[in-house]
Amino acid sequence: MKTIGIFPNADKDIDYSGTSKVVAALGKKARLLFDIGQREQLASVLGGQFEQQVEFVSADEFTARSEAVVVLGGDGSILKAARRCAPADVPLLGINLGRVGYMAELELDELDLLDRLLSGEYRIERRMLLEAELPDGRRGFALNDAVLGGESLFRMVEIELYCDGKLVNRYRADGLIASTPTGSTAYSLSAGGAVIDPCMDAIMVTPICTHSLNAVSVVFSAASRLGLRNVSQRESNLCLCLDGCEFYRLGYGESVYIGRSTLEVSFIRLKDGGFYDVLRRKMAERV
Repeated sequence: MKTIGIFPNADKDIDYSGTSKVVAALGKKARLLFDIGQREQLASVLGGQFEQQVEFVSADEFTARSEAVVVLGGDGSILKAARRCAPADVPLLGINLGRVGYMAELELDELDLLDRLLSGEYRIERRMLLEAELPDGRRGFALNDAVLGGESLFRMVEIELYCDGKLVNRYRADGLIASTPTGSTAYSLSAGGAVIDPCMDAIMVTPICTHSLNAVSVVFSAASRLGLRNVSQRESNLCLCLDGCEFYRLGYGESVYIGRSTLEVSFIRLKDGGFYDVLRRKMAERV
């Protein structure tokens, strides 16, 4: 690879020390691109010498010219980068600076493995996205999940779940989570959902704090078209949240339709351990 985009999270890499190490590892062997919106911050912290090693470009140029994007941060940072890179089909490599980092490939002490990125010694792992269709025709995308719940944290809501037009169940709960296999280790897991191999094609729906003894997660084919209908009379407006980044209101009687997107996210894998090795280590760290 000759041109690599760098996507740092200033909240995680406060002094840009991690970013500086990545630039040192890649800067002499590849052209490095940064979003022009970060120029002032990076220049003030890292100095003029740093600018000679990289190029600052517009947001459109960043995705158009990058052969790959290296993301420094946690899973939230990777989610934000994925939303930008998926339409351009640019693969991502995550370097974990967060607490869990299920989607990240490397820790900060593993930067010597970046040589494999430059030499082509890696594989690409493709992950499905969800697409949500709102009543007004707007569409949004999610790599992890689409969550429908009340605007108030303290009131139970009622939601009907449909699959291909047929009623599956009516839930009285704090909300419903529709997740991809990638998102099965995120909010859905905390709500009691199962872990799904991220290379599978499926959509899982998990109720949040449901007022029922028999409500469990349901796994649907990725070819399904799910409908989540607001039937909550006490909470006339529900909130739909996509990956914690986009928010929409859903009025009483309205439905959001969720299915598999035609877009995918590509992750760069440099190591041989795979998902279950990461899952075992990360779950042990949470104990």
